[in-house]
Amino acid sequence: MEAYNLLVASDLHLGEGFDPESGKYSRMEDFLFDDAFARFLRYHESVRQQPRFGGRPWKLVFNGDLFDFVQVASLPQEGKPLSEVKGVASHAGLSADEQKYGLGTTARESAWKIERIARGHQRFFAALGRFVAHGNHVVVITGNHDIELYWPDVRERLVAEVERAYAREREMTGEGPSISLAEVKARVHFCPWFYYEPGCIYIEHGGQYESSSHFSDFLSPISPGDPPDIQVLWGRLFGRYLFNQVESVHPFADNFKPPTRYILWVFRKAPLMTLRLVVGRGWIFLRAFWGLRRSKSQQRESSCETLLPSEVTRKIEALGEKWSGGSRQEWFGTLILGALDLLTIGLAVVGAANLVGRSWLAAGAWLAAAAIAYLLRRFASHRVPTFDDFLLRVAQDLEQALKPTHPVPYIVLGHDHMAAMERLEDAWYVNTGAWVQIFEQKGPIEGREKLTFFRLAWGYTGVPELLRWDDAAGEPARLRFGLDD
Repeated sequence: MEAYNLLVASDLHLGEGFDPESGKYSRMEDFLFDDAFARFLRYHESVRQQPRFGGRPWKLVFNGDLFDFVQVASLPQEGKPLSEVKGVASHAGLSADEQKYGLGTTARESAWKIERIARGHQRFFAALGRFVAHGNHVVVITGNHDIELYWPDVRERLVAEVERAYAREREMTGEGPSISLAEVKARVHFCPWFYYEPGCIYIEHGGQYESSSHFSDFLSPISPGDPPDIQVLWGRLFGRYLFNQVESVHPFADNFKPPTRYILWVFRKAPLMTLRLVVGRGWIFLRAFWGLRRSKSQQRESSCETLLPSEVTRKIEALGEKWSGGSRQEWFGTLILGALDLLTIGLAVVGAANLVGRSWLAAGAWLAAAAIAYLLRRFASHRVPTFDDFLLRVAQDLEQALKPTHPVPYIVLGHDHMAAMERLEDAWYVNTGAWVQIFEQKGPIEGREKLTFFRLAWGYTGVPELLRWDDAAGEPARLRFGLDD
């Protein structure tokens, strides 16, 4: 096995990015750090010869949700571009759903979406090309927001866009070594489930442990049809029909982790807007959700070349079933809290209206009812399950699954956007956080960029080096939990 130093980052959520024609970013774009990421890669190439890194190449592991296909809602241009993707020349030939919410998840539609993402993030794709041109490797693990990487056409288009973007940049600047498409393909690798190095590290995105993002068959996540498309999850429906629309008002909405915190916040902050959204868009979501409940995914034999034996991977699959089933209780509890919030606000508004009209008895009754609803909400908030630290508990289970025959010193997850580092029984749990704005679970509604990543020098087994990229300083900084906030 060739020796590599590892860099692990997750949850970049590249969407449509910057539109050179309009000169604007998509309102649904979460990743605004193309230049910062390019500097991040250049820095690590520059320190490669330091003694601790031994001149060894880097292996950059994207631990899921590198892309966000759900947030690509634009359409190909009418004429030949649209015809090549959908077989019709005019947007009028698309379904009403496609015209309003964007393309679906077939192989051809998803390949067009990755091309659209690359167009809006040329600097990022060029930086990856330069990185692999210097002899480094890139590993892309599939997450729940980029499950479309299942399609070979999407993976091939991704590699082609990396080579193309770097070739353009190299032609303009005259800098960097040349690299062929075949060489790029040989250095960009795809892991459909997890990345594992014996005795070193286990890396998995983590979406399989939450009900809203759990696929019944992660290695073959397709639904029957002509042409076949990706199995629809209710979490993805929520993004397509609700959160994408909410972001026209609150572009930061889907950066709340867990997303239930945004739901509770917006219930209190803008109850009337929330009611309009629920009435105007909720039925569309429920109609799609009903169709989801009636459909079944196509079951296929799962196959994935890993260094873990089947009895271990079956244990990990079982953990996904266990934890995704439990997380349904958290979502249900959040809906109860949200309903109680709306009820309290509604009763208080009616009571206040009666006060203005000097209907004192009615006002007192309505306000008393509001007080009771508020007390019920306080009571429920201490008893409904929460998402707090659920991935830490998942990591503890993963350690037990791996420990008997395939122990590793590091178990790395992502998904919830919350950088974390905890000592388990023998291994370390590391959550690589995200490269988008983070809205903390507690405290004021204020987004901050952490730009966190995990770095592991070859042969090192000590305390994890969980860092954040300090773009102003041009170098990494130690992530100080509780102090960076």
